[in-house]
Amino acid sequence: MSDEADYVCSLDSASEKKAKEELNENPKERLGAVQTFRTWVNQQKWLRTPTGTSFLLQILRARKFSQLAARELIENYWKYRDMHKEWYRGTDPSDPKVQYVWKNGVYLILPGRDKNGRKVMLLRLAKLELDGKNYDIHEYIRAVVMIFEAMFLDENCQVNGMVIVCDMTGFSLKHQHFFGMDNSKKYMDIFQHATPARIKEMHYYNIGPVFEAFMTVFKSFMKEKLRKRLRLHGQSLVSLYEEIDMSMLPKEYLPDDYDGPHNGTLDEITQKQMEYMNRPNIQAWLKFLHDPKHGYDASLKPKDAEPAASFKKLNVS
Repeated sequence: MSDEADYVCSLDSASEKKAKEELNENPKERLGAVQTFRTWVNQQKWLRTPTGTSFLLQILRARKFSQLAARELIENYWKYRDMHKEWYRGTDPSDPKVQYVWKNGVYLILPGRDKNGRKVMLLRLAKLELDGKNYDIHEYIRAVVMIFEAMFLDENCQVNGMVIVCDMTGFSLKHQHFFGMDNSKKYMDIFQHATPARIKEMHYYNIGPVFEAFMTVFKSFMKEKLRKRLRLHGQSLVSLYEEIDMSMLPKEYLPDDYDGPHNGTLDEITQKQMEYMNRPNIQAWLKFLHDPKHGYDASLKPKDAEPAASFKKLNVS
């Protein structure tokens, strides 16, 4: 929705330094790299995608400014969305069921960033409603997808990445049935191959035997790189405190005798997230991104169409 004329970089100094050192992002060459990418995108008649600077930068950062890797990612981004229309096509962020999932607080974007500049997202499966009265699995995933999309509008998050903390309290066979292995595999494929995000760590807390069995199968869908970023914390938060700043966590996840800084109560964090997700600019962007006019038309792609050689070494880590 934006182009070079109105793009203003919002990276703080630490993030800009990291972007240069880890993502090959040179501030002097940034817009030139975007224009090179945009030129290629505009030539692909089978891609119907936004070409604004902010969106294309998100793709480039996710692939460390490798033009080849960025081309592969943007193709996957729209191809997977076309393959799984039930999760993407025409989703309205003002839909009551989407709003209900957000308000229910299953996924929460915790305010601020940790000492490494990363956003922290908290998943609380105990809040998930499994009876299907207010939302089904597809409506749930639509709402979660948009939380990620909104969070990664933050340029500092694009550079520093994110950490996911999964509270597995109460995970049961009903949860496993709600998600289903087919949906879990599809979601993990999208997460790994078609999501412009840098997932730095995934922490699992309060793991029980049902989830251990589920995870054994679930891990088979993961790339080795992501598996190495898993952290299992059993039924104790002590080891989690060693890796996640206590100041980043909600009050309910801290010891009773803790008197240091925290991120507020779960209700307060949920309210802040609702306010953020319902900002007019966020709502407009999500509606635009899920507009059916965007997509992937395999019938228009030449059979011999392959990304041209990259200008930089392929690096998708």
